[in-house]
Amino acid sequence: MTGTGLSLERRIQIGFGVAVAIIAGVGAAALRSTQATVDSARWVAHTLQVRAELEGAFADLIEAETGVRGYVITGDTSYLAPYHMARTTLRSGLAGLRALTADNPAQQRRLDSLETLVATRLDRLRRTIDTRRTAGLAAAARAVIGGGGKELTQLAHELVTRMEDDEARLLAERSATLQARARLARLAAWTGVLVASVLAGLAGVLVGRAMAARRRAEQALRRTQTRFQQMLGSSTAVIYANTVSGTTFSPSWVSENVTRITGYRSDEPLQPPWWLDNLHPDDRARVLAEMPALFANDQLTTEYRFRGKDGAYRWVHDESRLLRDATGRPIEVVGSWVDVTARREAEVSLRAGEERLRLLVGSVRDYAIYMLDPDGYVRSWNAGAQHIKGYTEAEILGQHFSRFYTPEDVAAGRPAAALRAAAAGGRFEEENWRVRKDGSRFWADVVITAVRDDRGGLVGFAKVTRDLTERKRAEQALRSYAAQLEAANKELEAFSYSVSHDLRSPLRSLDGFSQALLEDYHDRLDDTGRDFLQRVRAASQRMGTLIDDLLSLSRVTRGDLQVAAVDLSALAAAVATELKKSDPERAITFAIAPDLVARADAGLMRIVLQNLLGNAWKFTGKRPAAHVEVGVMAHDGRRAFFVRDDGAGFDMAYAAKLFGTFQRLHAAGEFPGSGIGLATVQRIIHRHGGQVWAEGAPDRGATFYFTL
Repeated sequence: MTGTGLSLERRIQIGFGVAVAIIAGVGAAALRSTQATVDSARWVAHTLQVRAELEGAFADLIEAETGVRGYVITGDTSYLAPYHMARTTLRSGLAGLRALTADNPAQQRRLDSLETLVATRLDRLRRTIDTRRTAGLAAAARAVIGGGGKELTQLAHELVTRMEDDEARLLAERSATLQARARLARLAAWTGVLVASVLAGLAGVLVGRAMAARRRAEQALRRTQTRFQQMLGSSTAVIYANTVSGTTFSPSWVSENVTRITGYRSDEPLQPPWWLDNLHPDDRARVLAEMPALFANDQLTTEYRFRGKDGAYRWVHDESRLLRDATGRPIEVVGSWVDVTARREAEVSLRAGEERLRLLVGSVRDYAIYMLDPDGYVRSWNAGAQHIKGYTEAEILGQHFSRFYTPEDVAAGRPAAALRAAAAGGRFEEENWRVRKDGSRFWADVVITAVRDDRGGLVGFAKVTRDLTERKRAEQALRSYAAQLEAANKELEAFSYSVSHDLRSPLRSLDGFSQALLEDYHDRLDDTGRDFLQRVRAASQRMGTLIDDLLSLSRVTRGDLQVAAVDLSALAAAVATELKKSDPERAITFAIAPDLVARADAGLMRIVLQNLLGNAWKFTGKRPAAHVEVGVMAHDGRRAFFVRDDGAGFDMAYAAKLFGTFQRLHAAGEFPGSGIGLATVQRIIHRHGGQVWAEGAPDRGATFYFTL
């Protein structure tokens, strides 16, 4: 058939071409929708990851602060483990956030601010640790109080919240886009089916291709959905959706990781009473009262305790967004849960630490600790301040601190000068007189520290005052005693001079004339006369020995100590060698412990060992074989050196007389000596801040102990 009309074959070809074009268009639309769905799902996962990183970074900062405060209070360095870990994890976490938000200039600017806040806070925590290590608890407490840590943490929290809000907005937008594109993909697929059905008689092959394209699109969609579910399952946040009906909600979907996080099966949250039944009773009324705000603001952020499958309650951070249709009618609520139990516990611990610190400062009574404003007016007052200065908190708050100064210091402008010095140098310290409420004066140790904000502006002063009146009185008494001692020493020197020069001359004359009588008139004297003269000579010589010993004793109490490391073992060995040379026939054994080292005056310690070892040598003289030991032992947490012998010993009933001048427990004829040696030992040991004592028994030896 010919003519202007199109042939059937041509029409079939045109129809086939149109069908192909239509199905191709439908397939292309489906593929674009599928790709858009995959892209949207990837952006949703990206947003969730950013929020998780933000929560983790803030939790690390809180844990670091808690650890440092624990270390400040207890001094236990194990509390610093979270701080050291946070320094590493925060650095990597913030770097990850910067990479994740590289496409968002607003978030990048916020991240710049967050990095600055975190670095500042970590630096202040480090300085608090250093202060605690070097200056102690009180200084660290002042650093915590004046460090502005709470404000920094609040700024960081607000910044993180703004970043999370921005990500939540993006999440809502991307979730809506994902759903819209998924619907578009389904529409495109069904359109393809319809077109294929209409054109089935014209292009069976084309219909087959269209169906194959649809199956491929559905498979791609299912793969995308599977990946989306996997990403949600690995997230630390639970994503949920609720259908809105009026002002009530009915759960419609929840991510599968709800099982991993709460322990419940993924179908249990879809049962309407589930959420209310597991809310903590103490939080239920509050959370329900917050719900109208969701309809008013299209968003709601709240935190509450939620019971898991194991029965334990955990804190949940819940952020929800209300979605509306084109007419503005609410249709769905989407949101996310994040477990913030660790953060909550850290906040509780932080508040507890701050409260303990406040109670600690408030309970201190030996130090007046209070704050001044930049002009010097009192802004806080602790119990120690009331105890030392006499003012109650109500009486002194708002008053100028110059009222604590003496009138002459106020007239001289010392209060203002102290504040200027503290502001200029950061710290001012002095000891001076201060005035109590009742007008009495006390000697005070005063420290004023300038307190500045983050920008370096002066916000006030921290002032610590300690009452040193008793120490001042003790110093005055000590100076008085020192003056008296100096006078006594001068009298002793005068006495020593008198003994040395005024007594020696007649004694020498007495001894000399006695010897002359014995030599020149020996034949004219009978035995009795010669015996009397021998006794006179012996008495004068003994008197000379006593004078020498007294002079030695007086010299021991004078002169400065030259303290250094002294090897007592070597000194004792040298003294023992000298004693053996004096009588080589003696059968005596010296057992001297090695490495007896002490800080003392070497010359005086030689005198101590000469006297103690000399006594041991003397009082073991009647034994055929004697043993003397020099060693060390523990005594009341200190080292006590000792010299022990197995000689004549003594009765402990007379032990108190051993160290007295000229005190002897044995007759002069039995054992020689003047009774000065042990008195000299005691004075030397006392000059070294130590003690000396003895133990013994008659015929069973004696042990002399001394500490330094």
